[in-house]
Amino acid sequence: MILVRAYEKTLFYDPLEKYYEHDYLYLPLPEVNTYQLFVSYFFRYFINSIISFAILKVAFPHRSFIRTIASFYALAFILLSTVLFSLIIFNIDVGYLFPFYIRRFIVHPVFIIVLLPFMYLMRKRYRLNL
Repeated sequence: MILVRAYEKTLFYDPLEKYYEHDYLYLPLPEVNTYQLFVSYFFRYFINSIISFAILKVAFPHRSFIRTIASFYALAFILLSTVLFSLIIFNIDVGYLFPFYIRRFIVHPVFIIVLLPFMYLMRKRYRLNL
């Protein structure tokens, strides 16, 4: 995950990164190549998901947990990318923070912070019900 973050500027196309580093409060979203941006976000999400998935698989090797984790990551990307690219393509103005945080969930491995305790609690519950 550290290497993905270290080489993000050379590996991924992301004009929104520069936008959010500067005076984004007063500027409209920049023009982006939506296809290239989608492919870049997909690739980055995929790499972060594979690393997160490997960590979670080591922590929770049970097959049902693995299916749950994989389903969660797939559904999260579909939902988040649909919302973000709808905002970008249709130029919907909902403020600057909403697209910022949706982009953050896509490009950073934030879900592992939520999934580790969630899967721990599910494992505890699953063992109690046996």
